[in-house]
Amino acid sequence: MTTADDLLLYAAEPTPESLRQLQTALLAVGIAEEDPVWSLLDSYYAFLTTLAARATSREFSHFASLLDMGAVGGVALQNLLHAEDEGQWWNRLLVGGLSEGLMVLAARQYVRAWEGELDAVFAAARWQLYRGLWRVSEALRPGLPVEERSRLLDELLAPLDDAGLSAAQRAALITRLYQMLLLARVRLALGRPVSAP
Repeated sequence: MTTADDLLLYAAEPTPESLRQLQTALLAVGIAEEDPVWSLLDSYYAFLTTLAARATSREFSHFASLLDMGAVGGVALQNLLHAEDEGQWWNRLLVGGLSEGLMVLAARQYVRAWEGELDAVFAAARWQLYRGLWRVSEALRPGLPVEERSRLLDELLAPLDDAGLSAAQRAALITRLYQMLLLARVRLALGRPVSAP
């Protein structure tokens, strides 16, 4: 039998498997389908699985670009070794160097494309978190003026807009925000108190 404490432990673990366990446990205790915890759980699960898929995609893109660079470098070296005279050697060096440089630039574009896709994942998560945090703050502090609620949420989410954050830092921050929000939503769904400052 799953206890309320088990539900909170599942909510605190940022893995797709723990969220699947949480989903099963919430269904087992009869949380109503219209409860906001379900849409939050769905968006958090989508974020984690998309992040995992994109990370795998990036690793393969990066590896493929390294292989491309190595292959082009090998061809350029082979052309240099087969040059018959000094003039031909310099021509092959210039053409090989230019070709290799273009291939390196093209290969790196794959990695940049991946980073652009990940930025879209982060932007979608930020969008969903804002609304989820707004709704939880309404439940916890219903008398808070709209302007103040908006200001506080903007401050909370501001680090996500920092261009200096790496993808890993941004992913960790979003994951932590989802965890906090999910813990609050699970507690509310179970009728347990959530302390608000």
